[in-house]
Amino acid sequence: MKTWKRRMGILLLCLLLAAPQMTVYADRDEDDVYSDEASDDEIADAVNRLSAYYKNLKLVNGDELDEEQLKNLEKICNDGRNYIAGTDDITRSQVDVHVSETKALMDAYVEKCLSLRPQSTIDYLAVGNLYDSPVAKYGEGVVLILPILNLGEETLTNVIVTPVISNTVKEWPFEISRTGYAEEIAQIPGSHTMEEAYANHGEVRYALATRQDVLTGYYKLDFDIVYEREGKPEKAQLSTYIKVIGKEDSGSIDEEEEDDKRSTPRIIVTGFETEPAEVYAGSTFMLTIHVKNTSARTAVSNIEFDLKAAEEGEDDKTLYASFLPTSGSNTIYVPSIPSGGETKLQIEMTAKADLVQKPYAIDMTMKYEDSEYNPYENMTSLSVPVKQLSRVEYSTAEVLPESVTVGGQANVMFSIYNTGKTTLYNVKVRFEDDSVSGGDCYVGKMESGATGNVDTMLTGQAATTGDGTIRTIISYENDAGEVTEVETQIPLWVEEEIMEDPSYMQEEFMEEEEGGGFPVIPAVILAAVFAAALVIVLVIRQRKKRKAQKELAEDLEDLLQDEKQDKGE
Repeated sequence: MKTWKRRMGILLLCLLLAAPQMTVYADRDEDDVYSDEASDDEIADAVNRLSAYYKNLKLVNGDELDEEQLKNLEKICNDGRNYIAGTDDITRSQVDVHVSETKALMDAYVEKCLSLRPQSTIDYLAVGNLYDSPVAKYGEGVVLILPILNLGEETLTNVIVTPVISNTVKEWPFEISRTGYAEEIAQIPGSHTMEEAYANHGEVRYALATRQDVLTGYYKLDFDIVYEREGKPEKAQLSTYIKVIGKEDSGSIDEEEEDDKRSTPRIIVTGFETEPAEVYAGSTFMLTIHVKNTSARTAVSNIEFDLKAAEEGEDDKTLYASFLPTSGSNTIYVPSIPSGGETKLQIEMTAKADLVQKPYAIDMTMKYEDSEYNPYENMTSLSVPVKQLSRVEYSTAEVLPESVTVGGQANVMFSIYNTGKTTLYNVKVRFEDDSVSGGDCYVGKMESGATGNVDTMLTGQAATTGDGTIRTIISYENDAGEVTEVETQIPLWVEEEIMEDPSYMQEEFMEEEEGGGFPVIPAVILAAVFAAALVIVLVIRQRKKRKAQKELAEDLEDLLQDEKQDKGE
């Protein structure tokens, strides 16, 4: 008798679970139709099928299995779900085979546990097939009769039957019109045959009013039963089905259940920010990430966020994460997020000191469960821009000559060195002082470690009124177009040109002629020779200065290269 009831229960369980397994994916891409690789929806459906099968096994046999046996049964289910969800490139046939094998393992384990359990009258309680299944229509009343068969030999007394009531229309389609629905049967005699069981059956009746907002379909109604056998209390649970007809536009309960199964709760990143707002290489910053549970129905729980920054390096031996958490752990745990709810995650990180200026990706893996303990996994990426401090240095300016008259010109020469790790754009030099004009110089683009030379001419505009220095401004742009200016000074004195009186010159010339001084022509020749010698000296000095500047730039570039090699860049 016990085996007969168990087989009927397993047959009913298989019939209940057959429909959800026949899933049609209307939104499958054309390419997927011809591919044997299982889609994400198919994998999720298989995982949900195993979860539903486990829950029904637990519902039917939960009172007959102890805590340890229930844990083992759940482990068999979880192993099957994890294999399907965690196997890359799994095919549809492999998914179906593994679902079937996992169900068979769960059935075999339950059968083994039940075979070891001492007999109980619970095995002999059943709902009798005495009446047609009632039909309930929205807004109308219905009488529900539950016949209970005692297939055991012992008489059951003080049998109390209570329907499992819910305020959710998909679980209890009737109005809740009273505080309690418990009904009592004084006794149900034992039986030796099915005919005796039907003759000795007990039954309870419920007059119920169907809700206006019910969905069309078959509803499963559960009943908790408490009774005494040989003076000792025991309990069981029985189920029956009732057909419900809703309004034309109410929808079907089967469609609702399928939508619930297909509705995957998703966690998305709605935004993030850093403190400080600009992250520089070598600095520590606080990363705040805002996440949201987009599901309007399902809360998510047991959430694990794992952050992994992109790896940087010249080869496999030098690869390491561009961002490192200061706490040493890159995992954040959140107990739960309600449906439609939001939360924020915070983690302090340090950027590598040698990162070049560009955005760096952080991959975030999210593992969580829904309200039915179904596991999910999702991944997204963030992009955090990193900046490098730009630095320039410059050599001492050489000014020839260091003093000019108004209208005269002076040659200015110096070098600019990019000592930072970023590229400088539109490098320019300008001079700001009322005593000079001109001299603006465009150097252009300078890579990290490059040298730019400035060689320009300044024209005296007015006599110097200050300390004899000219304000010199070096400006450049970073890759974002932001302009930075560096200020220095160069020495240059501008004097008014002194005009001698022509009559005085004539008198001096006459005195020299009368006094037997030098003739005019030799004096002119002497002045020309002196001027030529001065030019030659200036040219030689200028060439020497340029040569020295070139050697200094080469030495600085060698020094930067040695420094990079020492750092292993």
